[in-house]
Amino acid sequence: MTSGFEKVGYDVAGGVATVTLNDPEKANRLSAQMLVELVDATRRVRDDDEVRAMVLTGAGEKAFCAGADLKGVGDRGTTLQARETFGGLARILESMAQMRTPLIAKVHGYALAGGCGLAAGCDIVVAAEDAIFGLPEITIGLLPLIVMAPILRSVGRKRRMLMVLTGEQVSAREAYDMGLVSRLVPRTDLASVVDALARTLAGFSPTALGLAKEAAATSTGMEYGAALRYLRELLTLVALSDDAREGIKAFFEKRAPNWTGR
Repeated sequence: MTSGFEKVGYDVAGGVATVTLNDPEKANRLSAQMLVELVDATRRVRDDDEVRAMVLTGAGEKAFCAGADLKGVGDRGTTLQARETFGGLARILESMAQMRTPLIAKVHGYALAGGCGLAAGCDIVVAAEDAIFGLPEITIGLLPLIVMAPILRSVGRKRRMLMVLTGEQVSAREAYDMGLVSRLVPRTDLASVVDALARTLAGFSPTALGLAKEAAATSTGMEYGAALRYLRELLTLVALSDDAREGIKAFFEKRAPNWTGR
């Protein structure tokens, strides 16, 4: 696992970057160091034109990510220092939303608290049938305030409030039924399914993928008429792109397109 990091693995192959939360002995809990390294890893993905898709996963057999490392959580220095520390996950989630690269969460075992939020912050969540999701912060007098941003955009209000207010864990099947998970697979098939999906996405036009993410993120909160007008402008951009011209030409010539991302 090559990365230059200690708590995060980073590897690129075939246009797919695999970013691995790498502290399996602690169930890949989000320490301050891991958050810093995760920010740097997402920047690498953003800045590498050769990366066409990203997979976020967790090392080991126990967990995707079991949330924050609670050691020292009550000793964060001054108010401003604490604000900066707690902003780490927010910066990562915001960066993920702004990335033009499609993100796939590959989830096994526990995805709790911040781990649940990281999964929800990805564009697609593929989960093993043994995965467990939850927001247990309320049980120790905290709240999942940062991760509520992606959770609120993924799950219906009544169901998400049950998760927030009770801290109950939910099975992968329940998470799939409520819209938190995109695809549910047997644990033995998780790696092959995610690999195939990532390769498929990496084979599409980077321009189209990036604009699709922008459209989904921006138009959701817009007034209906404004959303249609905005999406018309994006359609114009994608239709006039070099990639669209290449894709149409390749279709009629019965060959694979050569995407340039322009």
